[in-house]
Amino acid sequence: MRKLKVGFFLFIVLFLFSLCFMGKGEVNADLRVALPSSSHIFGCDTLGRDLFQRVCFGTVLSISISTFVSTLSVALASFSAIVSFRNKKLQSFLLALVSAFKSIPTVLVGLLFASFFGGGVFSVMSALGLSCTFSSIRVLDVKVKEIESEEYIVSLEALGLKKGRIVFFHILPSLFPIMREEWATVMMTAILSESALSFLGVGIDRSIPTLGSLLSEARSLFFTKPHLLVFPSLFLVAIGVLVMVIKSGLSELDPSSH
Repeated sequence: MRKLKVGFFLFIVLFLFSLCFMGKGEVNADLRVALPSSSHIFGCDTLGRDLFQRVCFGTVLSISISTFVSTLSVALASFSAIVSFRNKKLQSFLLALVSAFKSIPTVLVGLLFASFFGGGVFSVMSALGLSCTFSSIRVLDVKVKEIESEEYIVSLEALGLKKGRIVFFHILPSLFPIMREEWATVMMTAILSESALSFLGVGIDRSIPTLGSLLSEARSLFFTKPHLLVFPSLFLVAIGVLVMVIKSGLSELDPSSH
């Protein structure tokens, strides 16, 4: 429980800290690829924009997108898994749909949404949300199948308890532990996928600073101006580590994990 509290606290602190200092930075040709200094603690990028402000902007955007995607994906996946309880046809349809969709790489999904909706945050969130939802459906559907085969569920059905009461008072509470862990897992996946898409220039427009796009812009200057690559990388790693700490803390809440 302590690990979970510390993880959430530091995660919120990082978000609020970045929110206070975020910005796109102003172009200043005289400060192009300037080294870190007292006035620009992270230095400046290739257009003379303050790198600290842009890294904070990318951090806020990454956390916001991943939180939205993970919450929406787990909510939709949980709903579909619950609805398919004791419905073999619907379960088979969902698994077939999941198997078909998971064969399509997330990058291609991002390209598809970008071509239809244009480059922007909405395109990336939609692509990641769709991809992660189908992934979560598989995990939660397997858990529902395990629960519905339990003896106490079979006994409740034999006693004539309505399906709705079984779902909301027995199936759903049993799903909470796996839903919590899946939420953290999807968040980690969304963070890495969003950064990868931005690094490749897919989805979010280049005018919007993201951690992935900052890394992409700095990769050719790594040996001459390493600070352009190091600082975005540190923030990206910090987000990932904190999410993993939160996931570890959530798993400790489930007695069956011990």
